[in-house]
Amino acid sequence: MKKIYHIEPIYKSFVWAKEKLKDYFNIDTDQKQIGTVYHVISVEGQLDNIVKEVGEPLSTFYKNNRELFNCDSETFPIRMTTTCNEGFQSYQVHPDDEYAYIHDNKAKGKVSGSVTIEESDEVRKRKFGHKCKNIEEFKECVETKNWDKLFNYLDVKTGDYVHTPAGVIHGGYGDGKITCTFGTNGDLTYRFYDLDRNDPKRPLRIQDVYNLQVFPDKKVSPIHIEPELKNGLYIYDYYQEKGEYVAKRIKCEKEGIYSYPGFLFISSINGECMINGEKLAKGETIFVPANYGEMHIIGNVDLILISYY
Repeated sequence: MKKIYHIEPIYKSFVWAKEKLKDYFNIDTDQKQIGTVYHVISVEGQLDNIVKEVGEPLSTFYKNNRELFNCDSETFPIRMTTTCNEGFQSYQVHPDDEYAYIHDNKAKGKVSGSVTIEESDEVRKRKFGHKCKNIEEFKECVETKNWDKLFNYLDVKTGDYVHTPAGVIHGGYGDGKITCTFGTNGDLTYRFYDLDRNDPKRPLRIQDVYNLQVFPDKKVSPIHIEPELKNGLYIYDYYQEKGEYVAKRIKCEKEGIYSYPGFLFISSINGECMINGEKLAKGETIFVPANYGEMHIIGNVDLILISYY
């Protein structure tokens, strides 16, 4: 049977974060305002998880062990994070691969999706996409800060999954909910409003935002996923698109069996378990190679999983 590998998380501080995420995962660090835990990311030279067993960055591990991934992407393709926004994040957009490659030194773009992990019946107003008829109207809204006229508002119930295509504007004030995000392996953000903070580390890229808009805008809507009970596990299939990412979630109350033909990164977002003899505690992440076979999961645990095909 193939080996399971352990992935070291990366913690990143943000101006819009406080201490909730640090407390939630009981993170032992002096680092303040941790807004995001990068469970899986591989932006070479910037954000690159370490694979504990070999002491290598994930980007290097991927290059050296392609047979473990059975994946046709030349570079590491996916990312998975947990985020808690307790302030104003910015109004922003992520480019697609083609635009990022041309305008940002061959960087990768980003498409992503997210789900709030805290249980409640709350319905939240979220800003996703615009409702402008043309670029002139879009520019006018940005220049006058007429956000109500600019943004499209979605009613998102806790537990709904929202996929955000590249080019779709989003952001704003957080409500302190902990959210899991799955996506392609990019970390490029174009901001068009940042609460007038004028931080040189968070530059505005307004023209790039304009360049990425389409009229009418791409459709974004929340999706409610009911889990399937299979082999003792509650399985949520959130999203699967070839060339983008595969997003899943598994809840285990006592014991169950799971298998998947592709590679998997698995993070515990609540509770702990044993997977084929390997302990996985809250906040920890493992890599399971492609064609691994059956995984026997024992414990009361809530897991998020990401893959690619």
